[in-house]
Amino acid sequence: MNKRDKLKFERALLAEKQRILKQGRVTDEVMDAACPDVTGDLSTHRTHAADQGTENYRREMASRFKTIETDTLREIEDALKRITDGTYGICVSCGGPVPKARLEVVPHARLCMKCLKKHS
Repeated sequence: MNKRDKLKFERALLAEKQRILKQGRVTDEVMDAACPDVTGDLSTHRTHAADQGTENYRREMASRFKTIETDTLREIEDALKRITDGTYGICVSCGGPVPKARLEVVPHARLCMKCLKKHS
């Protein structure tokens, strides 16, 4: 992979990182709304089972989104390190090349398609 391609993928990774960080703020707001602080005010306490179920669902979804965001940010940081150390675009499993077409879709991809299928 040439220097120009690496720069292009680095920019894509940084843009994706910024998008996720911005989106993460929204997820935090949803999580805060789904998990109100306990203040002792009974007006925020829902007693109906359906209301409690909805609140639990929102809390669970916000938690899942946060986990996905955190994992993706970690993968992006790892990809940026691979760019720096010269191993970006090389499958971490078999050592073969990760096709540019795959990196254009998933710039933080660590595995080639063959290894991805093998590990799935």
